[in-house]
Amino acid sequence: MDTENSFPLSLDFEGKHYAGTITPSEEKGSNGVPVYFRVTLGDTLFAYICCSDNGWMDRDGNNDHKGLINAVGTYIADYYE
Repeated sequence: MDTENSFPLSLDFEGKHYAGTITPSEEKGSNGVPVYFRVTLGDTLFAYICCSDNGWMDRDGNNDHKGLINAVGTYIADYYE
């Protein structure tokens, strides 16, 4: 993980505030953007997420929190614009 390029997460979703850290992978895609991201909420690992042709998803296939994963993915995409 590329901890030198971590950035803060501060997001409101469905009436709740989420704060944490997003850490990009060192591996980059053809567009130069990291392939996946480690997302922590507070001090707790939430998920490793990546963007696929079907949108944002948990890298390990756990999509129990699909809405929040999409919201965090949008936050990441906005960060890289």
